[in-house]
Amino acid sequence: MVDTATPLDDADLRRWRACTRRFWLQRHTPARPNPVAEPPEAHVVQGPAPDAALRASFPAGKWLPAPSTPADWAHAQEQTHIALAAATPDAEGWALFGACLASDDGARARIDLITRGPHGWRLFKLRYATVGAEADVDTVALWAHVAARCGLRVQTVGLLLVDTGFIYPGHGCYAGLLREVDLGPSLGSRPTGDWLAAMQACLRGGLPPMPTGAPCTQPSPCEQLARCSPPTGQTRPVDPCASLDILGRELAAQLRADGHADVHSVPLDALPDGRLRRAAQAVQQGAPVLAPQAAALLQALPYPRHFLRFETIGFAVPVWAGTRPYQVLPFQWSCDTVAGPGAPPRPQGFLAGPSGDPRRAFAQSLLQALGNDDGPVLAYNAGFERNRVRELAGEWEDLSPGLLALAERIVDLFQIARGHYYHPAMAGSWSFKSVFAALAPELGAHRFDCNGLATPLDAFARSLQPGLSGDERQQLRTALQAHGQRQTGALRSMVTLFEQPPEREPLP
Repeated sequence: MVDTATPLDDADLRRWRACTRRFWLQRHTPARPNPVAEPPEAHVVQGPAPDAALRASFPAGKWLPAPSTPADWAHAQEQTHIALAAATPDAEGWALFGACLASDDGARARIDLITRGPHGWRLFKLRYATVGAEADVDTVALWAHVAARCGLRVQTVGLLLVDTGFIYPGHGCYAGLLREVDLGPSLGSRPTGDWLAAMQACLRGGLPPMPTGAPCTQPSPCEQLARCSPPTGQTRPVDPCASLDILGRELAAQLRADGHADVHSVPLDALPDGRLRRAAQAVQQGAPVLAPQAAALLQALPYPRHFLRFETIGFAVPVWAGTRPYQVLPFQWSCDTVAGPGAPPRPQGFLAGPSGDPRRAFAQSLLQALGNDDGPVLAYNAGFERNRVRELAGEWEDLSPGLLALAERIVDLFQIARGHYYHPAMAGSWSFKSVFAALAPELGAHRFDCNGLATPLDAFARSLQPGLSGDERQQLRTALQAHGQRQTGALRSMVTLFEQPPEREPLP
């Protein structure tokens, strides 16, 4: 049954603007929100204390808890009006976070931030990001509409975004981290009142048709996919592993124009280079293809060999003094050293603790482990590790010579794999996760899960939370260290595989 009692909000507006069918289904048969669909700032990469910047900018700010029931909403609206009535233009540092308002035309808003200006109210949407999106403008337009219908004189509407030029001085001094972006000039193109009327008319009608190019999976899967049947006669989607798109968008478009539905029907000699022919051959034969030249490249590498992986994080709200928002900061390295053919690996590693900028300790431990020989350092997409090492060299003059020498020893297994190998399960992706999920799925190097945290970044950020119990922090650290060992094990498995002669020769 359609939900007509609950006022429309910005989540409804986002769905309606993206796909009227999605909006209709969600209001008639609500589905649980897809966790993947959360905005990027929902992740812990905000930092252990994301509210610190707000408290620094608005020390007299007041927070209203998020309402979940009609009674909660009624109470939150009452508290909002009481707080706004008590505010004065000269109340320095005052703001209301999570203000709740409802308009007489069936809409409601929970506004991130309201503060008082000299000529009226200032409304802002907070984004722990460097730029806003069109959906943010829509949301702010709805908030301004609801506020105006409630009798508030709105002076400013806009976004609070992260200023990447900010350098954290430490001691909780976050004033200046957030910058204001005025969206007032953009709101004239948003006929919010007309949109609300159209949304209500949509709910009173039948199920809307599926629009051409409906965003069913972008930027994340729609929560109504299971209930949204495709139109009659629509063909089943192509297996992504055999999609023509694995050969590149432009070539895929050309092949579709030539009548090909997927890679299985494409003649290998119609493809322009060996990499694409290798991918098509792997799909057509249902087995990976390895060019013999890979073995020669790897067999030429001397011992000892070091298999290296880095983990990095970039906080929107910096944690360590002297760092910037979203600065790429290494916090963990994992390495397996193999002394000779058939020798067991010797694992080594570093994982930052819960306090203090870890970069110098990271660099020192890396040099101590790898700086005393000239053996090759094998990494996947080595430009990433190489750039981090060079950045560390730029920070500390005394460590610079050793770090720069280490950077020159890094060998890129990504380039070797891309030039000589393809597995059908990669589905055209050369990311570490895709390659190692296909090449060595039993190792689990492509997965991370600890207490519901899906990435090492989430786990490390969680480990920095103040007040965390020692047991939970140790559990997170153990999971991070085990994940690093799985990843270096996957690198060793790749090299072992590539050094073996292929069972069947790839086609030229």
